[in-house]
Amino acid sequence: MAPVTLKSAAHSTSDGGQRPSQIKFWRPGQMALFAKITTFPPLGRVTIVPPSRKQFEFTVVVESSTSLPEQPWEVAIWYDHATCYGAVGEDWRALPLKKVDINPTVLYDNRENSLHRYTFEGNLPTPFPTAGKTYKGRQVSFTVRYRINPNEAWTWVKDNFATGDGELILQPPPDPNYLGGSPVELHKGWHTRKLASEAPEARLYSLESSTTIPYDEDDAVEEHKVLGNINMCHRWFALVRIWSPWLAPRHGLQKLQLNEPAILLSFLRSDGLHVVILAVNGIDDVLTTFKADDDGNIVVVARNDTGKDRKFKVLAATAHEFEIANAAVMYEMRKLVRQSSAYQDTAQSLPTHIRHQSLDSESDTVIVSNMHDNRDPAHDDSPTPQWLASWYDSLAYCTWNSLGQDLNLEKIITALQHFQDNKINIANMIIDDNWQSLTGTQGVDNQFTRAMTAFEATPHAFPNGLKSGIDEIRQKFPHLHDIAVWHALMGYWGCISNTEGHLHSDYKLLPITLKEGTPAAGPKHTIHPDDIHKFYNDFYTFLSASGITAVKTDVQFYLDELSSTKDRRALTTTYQSAWTQAHLRHLSGKAISCMSQIPQILYHSFLPTNTPRIMLRNSDDFFPDVPTSHPWHVFANAHSALFVQHLNVLPDWDMFQTSHEYSGFHAAARCVSGGPIYITDYPGSSDIKLIHSMTARNPRGETVILRPSNVGKTLDVYDSYESGSVLRVGTYDGRADVGTGMMGVFNVAERDVNFMLPVTRIPGVTLNAADSPVTERKCWVVRSHMSRRVTGPITPMLPVGGGMLVQANLGVRGFDVWSAVPVHGAFDLGRERSLRVAVMGLLGKMTGACALVGSRFEVMGPAGEGEEVWSESQRGVERRLRIDVQMKALGVLGVWFQIAGSEKEVTVGEDLLVLMHGRVIPQERVTITTAGLTRPPRHTPEESAKVGMIQIDVEGAWDDLGLEAGWNNEIGVEMYIS
Repeated sequence: MAPVTLKSAAHSTSDGGQRPSQIKFWRPGQMALFAKITTFPPLGRVTIVPPSRKQFEFTVVVESSTSLPEQPWEVAIWYDHATCYGAVGEDWRALPLKKVDINPTVLYDNRENSLHRYTFEGNLPTPFPTAGKTYKGRQVSFTVRYRINPNEAWTWVKDNFATGDGELILQPPPDPNYLGGSPVELHKGWHTRKLASEAPEARLYSLESSTTIPYDEDDAVEEHKVLGNINMCHRWFALVRIWSPWLAPRHGLQKLQLNEPAILLSFLRSDGLHVVILAVNGIDDVLTTFKADDDGNIVVVARNDTGKDRKFKVLAATAHEFEIANAAVMYEMRKLVRQSSAYQDTAQSLPTHIRHQSLDSESDTVIVSNMHDNRDPAHDDSPTPQWLASWYDSLAYCTWNSLGQDLNLEKIITALQHFQDNKINIANMIIDDNWQSLTGTQGVDNQFTRAMTAFEATPHAFPNGLKSGIDEIRQKFPHLHDIAVWHALMGYWGCISNTEGHLHSDYKLLPITLKEGTPAAGPKHTIHPDDIHKFYNDFYTFLSASGITAVKTDVQFYLDELSSTKDRRALTTTYQSAWTQAHLRHLSGKAISCMSQIPQILYHSFLPTNTPRIMLRNSDDFFPDVPTSHPWHVFANAHSALFVQHLNVLPDWDMFQTSHEYSGFHAAARCVSGGPIYITDYPGSSDIKLIHSMTARNPRGETVILRPSNVGKTLDVYDSYESGSVLRVGTYDGRADVGTGMMGVFNVAERDVNFMLPVTRIPGVTLNAADSPVTERKCWVVRSHMSRRVTGPITPMLPVGGGMLVQANLGVRGFDVWSAVPVHGAFDLGRERSLRVAVMGLLGKMTGACALVGSRFEVMGPAGEGEEVWSESQRGVERRLRIDVQMKALGVLGVWFQIAGSEKEVTVGEDLLVLMHGRVIPQERVTITTAGLTRPPRHTPEESAKVGMIQIDVEGAWDDLGLEAGWNNEIGVEMYIS
């Protein structure tokens, strides 16, 4: 085996001359070892192939350093032929791949200029060729082998890179005659009842025990009953209670193994069927979770605190998509909660002006309360309307990691001044733990022993009282709209003092005992359920009168830590009802529920949709000083969202700091979460550039976040954290078909990761039918936030080849946000010219498309007399395209375009006019660039088309023209392109 001789480029000498480099010798085995292999479908992961596919495709990209010579590489897929086609005795076969010219678009890769890239493709026919015939699904393994030329030995990816086999789950065509029994292989003592599913294409079941759950009137205990197992289980996912207040994901292969109780289980079977199982909770005082026995059976665990006979209850659903099966059980669970007597009692006690209204989190949402007017809230309950947009969408600051528990008014003002000095107009603030009047001493006494003594703030933090301090803050920072304070559901970590202050004499107290196993364990005192409504009404009346407009109510898991059955039955729904009524009546529903991921609250309070959506902390805390916690924090939030997406909440992925090595990672995660964004920087330490990439200024001068209208969640339900895969978080903003799909990609491994995927993995991007007319096919361009690259128009169709794939390389702590923007047109401009456009939103923002409210397109005639133009030549054109864009935030608006049939470049002034609110934008505020744009492919009809990005500095023009916010707080931009 002869070595390959390579002469590298000459090197410069110190005197500016050139000296030849040494001749280097590379053996073929070394070249194969140094190559990088990226595949789709990916190796080491499971890919589900839907039954609609007539064939399934493989794409492999080989990357080799440019310091090595180019080679005639060969690549083959080695796959389990016998399993795929039922060919007994034929075992594995090779599928040679063909080198192609159309490569996947590289969206983000800092190594790109130092690499040769070679793309290979091939396909296998479906094993389900006959329509109407019944088939079983298949699980097919595959790997990759490659070599630098036909004369060398094959190299196996597994040997060189320790990469596991890829797995394809081939879903069979649906069997219309299948009636379906229980999706679980049930043990004795269970009854199955088939239900009508509200989620199309899902089969829904109720599983109920034939025997009752024992109960104890004094102190109930957990009872166990084996449910059964899932046949053909290939992988599973569970959402478990890592401890009482928090949920987290767990994953595994065939055998179910759980060390913590779970509330949701999902199984991917080897035939492609998803089985989702949900514990029934929230309808009475029975707490239900799942565990596993040594044989991998599902075990139902229930604690019966009702004092009555109750049965073990479980919901299950099957579908060919996880999201459909998941929705089926969640919709049914919501129905059960709303029908329960406990919920009916809570609903009847809601304020009459709130009840029966299902309100969302969009900017037109209003809620009514008695705050922010000149009346005395203690004596006037009549409501006034309040907008919720600022609460949901403003950038917020929290004092917790920033100032710690030793906080005071001076420190708060210093922190806010830092943001104002940098033109970051914080609109919402949370005054976190330790503003309250408490027993004991900060830094001396354990926080779990300290108890609340009064409504008024501690003099240490607010020497002149809470109202005086809040008034001073609002006077100094007029952009501050909402100020929230933190408190525990039962007052403080140590609940309510029974010896100090006025609370123990003003309200009836109840001695309670919290279960062993947490630092809070032991005896405490809390407000008696007979007085809890009065307590919360009085407390929030005081807060509202002091200028507080929101609350963060923490430590709600104490309701599940109560050891006594009587206490659990008396306090659980009563406390939830009292808190909900109080924040709706006094604070317009501006509340954050924290440490509350206990089933009793998640189901009872948050599944129904008849109140405004509040914020719900979605995972355990952000720990800035624990490096390994950061990727896990994002991973856990993305998986918790699979459950939380069906609740009447906005998921809060917790505050974070903008000035450490994972700050960008966290920022991108918050931007795609669909929830609020809180920062908790030390004063003077903020990364202002990073903050600007998450936020924008609205016409009223407030700093707002650009929040997608849908909740962000993982797109890879069964990929474990330990697999080292790229975490993909998908979300969508806007109306169907015309909105923007977004995907956050995060490297949660401790090494560089290469990957590629089809654009159809981005939410909202769908395949075009093979027989659809060419003029009606939908296409998208995809933009990377980090690299600022934009793909050419991609028209998703089968087969999936390089033209439909995007590729990236993420380093350690690497992340990116990709936006798939629909392309409109082609618009006929006459003279055989056609124009395609995509309105990208605000450039330089991670989720800049979320600044868009809407856009309209209209082909018009030439500019007439009296119309505004930048150049008189615009009056002679045959046709123009008018684009109307409505926006809710200021910044640099990007509009991608591709014009065919014209030899002339589009220029500002001669071919383009831009107006805002009917006034011409100064020409210097508009530029056109081609940087980062993908040129049309060679040897295609669009090869000579001109591509560009129009960049309109809307924020600068807004200031130049002296414009002011209108009644709808929107910005209108008009463009005329000829």
